[in-house]
Amino acid sequence: MGTSPRRVRRVPSRCHVLVVEDDLDQCGEMAGYLSLSKLEVRMAYDGTSALRQAAEHLPRVILLDFNLPDMSGIQLAKQLRAILPNAAFIMMSAHIDGLSERTLQEIGIAVFVNKPVPLGPLRQAVLKLVASPRLGRDGPKHGEKGWFSTGLGGRRR
Repeated sequence: MGTSPRRVRRVPSRCHVLVVEDDLDQCGEMAGYLSLSKLEVRMAYDGTSALRQAAEHLPRVILLDFNLPDMSGIQLAKQLRAILPNAAFIMMSAHIDGLSERTLQEIGIAVFVNKPVPLGPLRQAVLKLVASPRLGRDGPKHGEKGWFSTGLGGRRR
């Protein structure tokens, strides 16, 4: 009998959250804590692996460090936005030199968090974003009432 070979198309798996943080301990701590809330979490330690993970797993929410070893968080956010136009972004940093409110808004960053990141409120924000039908550029705006944000108050010591 003549049967033609079936083409198998790889379908990306969907995850809830991608944590992009070059500090392995912090990355693991955030991912582990979020996993306790039954979220499917992936981790990346640099921009290149984040792009690969994002294309493969299509996260709804991306926790993104501002300072990465191979590119800035802003550069990465722009590239990720092209792949995932409906994802929500949470930018994190201890050093925010050169980061402005306008830049966050232009890229569609939903939330900015100064490090060290308080895990409880972070989890609440992530859960709210994962459940939100309004993600991406149409989602909650940085500083919108009711969303977790520690603002751009400078460096934390």
